Amino acid sequence: MSCYVALDGPDGCGKSSQAVALSAFLRARGLVVHHVREPGSTPVGEALRQLLLSPQTGELRPITEALLFSAARAELVANVIAPALQRGEWVVAERCYLSTVVYQGLASRPGLPVDWLFDLTRAVHGACLPDLLCVLDVPSAVSHARRAARTHDRIEARGADYHERVRQGYLQAAALEPRARVIDASRSFAEVQAELQRALARWSP
Repeated sequence: MSCYVALDGPDGCGKSSQAVALSAFLRARGLVVHHVREPGSTPVGEALRQLLLSPQTGELRPITEALLFSAARAELVANVIAPALQRGEWVVAERCYLSTVVYQGLASRPGLPVDWLFDLTRAVHGACLPDLLCVLDVPSAVSHARRAARTHDRIEARGADYHERVRQGYLQAAALEPRARVIDASRSFAEVQAELQRALARWSP
């Protein structure tokens, strides 16, 4: 049985490290696992990632960001995720469409209409949607502390008020998305990983 799980949440929530560990756990169970990131994991996606995250790009309108992120996502879904699922393989993704709903919709001032962003998601994904969407929730102060030692990309460099809106936006978006499950990611790495593994028990052998 194939499975597509997405880990999403504010910058600094730990999704990249958790995705690496979760992919290793699943591979140890004999599964073929594709660990992908958004934007990225295709040639077009990686080029758009550089454009979208580089501080040299400067400010972009929310609709420009939403369309570029969605373009990268469309390539990833069509060329990597959907073929993997058709072969019965697994996909562990860092981020998904919920990021666009939050960053370009709920957290932006002014933001794009949430209904329009969900419509855009349906156009990009078709029937290829995550089986499970885990939102790793951390307070803004925890997120900031975790990001303090690294160089910030264009979006991470936005102010504290914006990142608090991002955190609240994820909680709001998760309440609108039946596939979403909120996980307290302020706990230890091992505790969060264990909960992710339990969440996937219904799909894994």
